[in-house]
Amino acid sequence: MTYGFIGLGNMASAILRGMAKSGKFPAGTVYGYNRSLEKTARLAQETGLMPCVSALETAQKADVIILAVKPQMMEGVLSAIAPAVTEEKLVISIAAGKPTSYYEAALGHVPVVRVMPNINARVLAATTAVCKGAYAGDGHLDIAMGLFETVGSVYALTEAQFPAFSAIGGASGAFIHLYIDALASAGVQAGLPRTLAQDIACQTVLGSAKLTQESGEHPVALMDQVCSPGGTTIEGVHTLKRLGFETAVQQAIRAIIEKDRRLAE
Repeated sequence: MTYGFIGLGNMASAILRGMAKSGKFPAGTVYGYNRSLEKTARLAQETGLMPCVSALETAQKADVIILAVKPQMMEGVLSAIAPAVTEEKLVISIAAGKPTSYYEAALGHVPVVRVMPNINARVLAATTAVCKGAYAGDGHLDIAMGLFETVGSVYALTEAQFPAFSAIGGASGAFIHLYIDALASAGVQAGLPRTLAQDIACQTVLGSAKLTQESGEHPVALMDQVCSPGGTTIEGVHTLKRLGFETAVQQAIRAIIEKDRRLAE
């Protein structure tokens, strides 16, 4: 089976590196095209990618076509590759806001799988959602899941669940970076060097997430275990609640979901 990436931006590059590290994709089976010849050459050297000169050539050579361009560029790309896309091929899109029906309308009765990874693919710790279109089967979904499992965890969802995933599994990563920076900045204010404060914040976030995931306990139950009666931690928790921490996060998630739905219209 051959794979063709159209667009070699940050996300596609991370996926290609994960594929190369996995050892599951033989040499000569992964193709790619990008407008930047320099970027294409660099990825070819790093991952074994076979460069193509156009989106059409990539689609012609690939059994699985991965569309990794910006949503505003998608219409032109679909028009360019349409002559090469048959029902025997699988089209995978990682573009935000475009439903599977959008690709089916442009390309016909072809199997389409919509995928939403996050930037943590760069460190092989992505959280990715996949859903299949009207003409895709379970086998097509398995191909997509196998591809994206090389860069992290994959969840099969319905397309109706994608806006919620986009917010919680994708965009919320920006919130976490903001939170880490806030913790580190507070550490600097309290007298720690920036590098040390940031490392402590990162390790605490990682450890807390791992504890929540592996213990099976409710996050609030774990929070209660840290909060001693009349202690320092509960003082901080009450301050966050008083300042609207939970409400702010929930409203931000709702704002992302609404924006995602507007993009799909």
